[in-house]
Amino acid sequence: MKRRTGENYLITEQESQQFADQGYLVLPDVLTEEECSSLDPWFDHFISGAESQIMKKDFCDMSQPYGTPIEEFQLVNAINPSLYKPDLNNNIFHRASQSIAKQLYTPRTPEIDYEQFLAKKPTKEKAEFAMHQDLGYWPITKNTWTATFSLALTDSDIINGCLYVIPGSNKENELRKHVPASYDSNQAGSRDDSHTLVIEALPTDNIIHLPVKRGSVTIHDGRIVHGSGGNNSDIWRKTYVVAYRDPNTIEYERSIGFTHSHNDTLEWKNVLNKH
Repeated sequence: MKRRTGENYLITEQESQQFADQGYLVLPDVLTEEECSSLDPWFDHFISGAESQIMKKDFCDMSQPYGTPIEEFQLVNAINPSLYKPDLNNNIFHRASQSIAKQLYTPRTPEIDYEQFLAKKPTKEKAEFAMHQDLGYWPITKNTWTATFSLALTDSDIINGCLYVIPGSNKENELRKHVPASYDSNQAGSRDDSHTLVIEALPTDNIIHLPVKRGSVTIHDGRIVHGSGGNNSDIWRKTYVVAYRDPNTIEYERSIGFTHSHNDTLEWKNVLNKH
């Protein structure tokens, strides 16, 4: 089957059904080497910290508290880069991923809710993304449909901390309990300390890892339990994340002041209490 026609990437009915049932997909060769290379300078610019003074908490280490010195970062995060550099907007990854999101969410046309650049430094075994559900971070909305695309800008495997998921956990009736990865008990539940939330695994959880090559994409549902391990290799792991949601959901989020920015003034504990 021919996957790419122009900027459109075709998925099968079986893949669409897998996403609905199991909460994840792995799609090979979504972008070409040339297309990935066009994104590399943007990625490296943000991950270097070049915009850190403007971005404030939107440039941070997702494995450590806010305020960690840049030179000590392990899991480097740059949230919503297109807002800080509008020339990045409507790039090839945006266009190719939206062609897939439309197929997963017919007849509505989903829109980009947020994006982020993520990089795990070499030999940083603690550059972990704690096990969580994306909806655990967000306000309750009528329509919770989410498709989060993670583009591998470097090969990703177990050794350098690829994504892992618990298939079918997107079908659980309720979200699992999320608690802040608090570094200061006096600040528990506050975004003043750290953005990160964690959950505990269940004895019945069956974790599978999703290794991918550069240019390939994983897609996960907002309700699926997932995370990623540290980087035990001597190379970077680089990932470009773009999340799609229903336009009405995004409109509601913005109306209450929620933009996915770590600089939002929306109280974190109020979001947590809704779950």
